[in-house]
Amino acid sequence: MAASDNQDNIINYAGDFRLKTCNIISYRKSSNSEKALRFNMAPQCMAISFVESVTTPFITGSLDITDGQDIRTLLPITGNERLELRCFTPGQREINFTEDTTGTLNIYKIDKIRITGGTGRTQLYRVHFISREAYRNNLIKISKAYAGPVENAVYEIVQDEKYLDSRKPLFVEPTSTNAKYVIPNLKPLSTINFLGNNAISGKYKNAGYLFYETSKGFHFRSFESLMAMNGIMARPVVENYEMQPANIRTGGEIDVIRNLRAPDSYSFENAVNTLDEINKGMIANRLVTHDIYEKKIETFDYDYHDEFQNHFHTEHTGGGKSTDKFTTPLMYFEDTSKTLSDFPMAKLMHMVNQKKVHNDYEFTPIKDILPNKISQRGQMSNLHLLLSVPGQTRMNAGDMIVFALPDQRPVAHDQAQDLNPYYGGRYLILSLKHKFDVVNNKHTMNLRCVKDAVRLKLPEGLDEIVKLPSKTEAINVYDDDERKGASQGKNIHG
Repeated sequence: MAASDNQDNIINYAGDFRLKTCNIISYRKSSNSEKALRFNMAPQCMAISFVESVTTPFITGSLDITDGQDIRTLLPITGNERLELRCFTPGQREINFTEDTTGTLNIYKIDKIRITGGTGRTQLYRVHFISREAYRNNLIKISKAYAGPVENAVYEIVQDEKYLDSRKPLFVEPTSTNAKYVIPNLKPLSTINFLGNNAISGKYKNAGYLFYETSKGFHFRSFESLMAMNGIMARPVVENYEMQPANIRTGGEIDVIRNLRAPDSYSFENAVNTLDEINKGMIANRLVTHDIYEKKIETFDYDYHDEFQNHFHTEHTGGGKSTDKFTTPLMYFEDTSKTLSDFPMAKLMHMVNQKKVHNDYEFTPIKDILPNKISQRGQMSNLHLLLSVPGQTRMNAGDMIVFALPDQRPVAHDQAQDLNPYYGGRYLILSLKHKFDVVNNKHTMNLRCVKDAVRLKLPEGLDEIVKLPSKTEAINVYDDDERKGASQGKNIHG
């Protein structure tokens, strides 16, 4: 036993992993026991994958099965089964979804069924699973009033046996929102999203909360808290990735740690899309509110370049807030004396603002939530880095990494290649897909990452206004065309 435990702490190569448990638990009892019927799927399992994301509430995944015993019929698998899963990278934290820990996963679908092999008796199919709490979310409605801090309501919804009834850890960032809300027959997740959309962080000038699941548990936190710690410093990175040759060796032996940090591939998605930033209201937006309590209309303009310094970003200055590392530079638009952030009508919003309802409780003013939330969601959707890397079970969506991308500009042969000043640097992992190749014992991860600031400040562009050419008079071509047509017709008909 000791030898086995010791072996579990030794990683032999980048992507090495241990699959400890892969059981399907039937909805029916075993014939000789009062316990549910279990079937070990590890020998039949070709691949396991699952996804966690800061933008989705539950873990989803699948098993690829090669079945020569017709388990699908014998068990049978009907979409009412549960899945126990335990796996880990040697020496790292274990991913554990079992009955005696945080609970099992629920199987809900089978597809991609086909017959293979010379005898025609072997089936290949894919079994899909999702978090147990997702099932409960679709079965239950909440009709209740919640009063006080928002996080207290979230605790109840996630953990109470009447609602999601989760055994998983719940990580919560305290809010400054003290209000009363009436929930009219909403699903638990819809309720959490409603509460989160109206929540203000107690530590950050951040509006709106994310609710998502990782292999560690559930998280209810502001977007800005993913960038920083304790409201005062940038969040540390969990891994440094650098483009390097494959199978790196040190002293003649494989350097596992360096290989873990060497991506198999990378690409960028939506690296620059200014028009999208404008349309989403990231750079500027205007909110018009109608206060039905005080019978007053107010207008609030949001300016990305002014607000940038008030928040933490992926790139920081000395461990604190960045002031000028915009992804969209501060520059004049055409021959006007305005920048893109001086056009708030690009995104116009109208909302009813109710300051006082339910006696002494107050709604958070919508001006403190919506404009900032709209901009931050826009910043999350641009400059995405897609990485394929060796797998590690200690990493999660919401972690911070560094991608050391070499600068592609040509340099002298005796000069070292610098890092890319804009596309390299710190990235937030938005989503993480684990892929366990059971046949070849190879674990890989697909990371979708985002950065909302550049590593080095973009060049200024405010010294000179671009002059457009003088406008020309409109040319009326229709009268000329009609005269030509009439003239041609006269010649034809003589």
